[in-house]
Amino acid sequence: MPVTTPRFHRLAVADRRQETADTVSIAFAVPATLARAYRFQPGQYLTLRADLGGEDVRRSYSLCSTPDEGEWRVAIKRVAGGAFSSFAHGTLRPGSAIDVMTPAGRFTRRID
Repeated sequence: MPVTTPRFHRLAVADRRQETADTVSIAFAVPATLARAYRFQPGQYLTLRADLGGEDVRRSYSLCSTPDEGEWRVAIKRVAGGAFSSFAHGTLRPGSAIDVMTPAGRFTRRID
């Protein structure tokens, strides 16, 4: 997979699942025009960015879907006092949008 410079894009939330009492998984709608930029390998992660009270807050989450699923999904566990996890749990719903960086990380596994 070619190395590219990571970039943020504003993506809509396609799906939200309550996985456990304190964990949600969020899937993003990646438009066809960005599908190539968001191709990923198992082991990569997405960085999410939000303005929280005037502060640029970023958190990285491992992709918990597989490349052949055609889905970009991360799991976010609520952390007591966690600014970003509280925001994600309280705000991110299907149709809302957030800045999502293209996949990054080199701790990957090639699948045949």
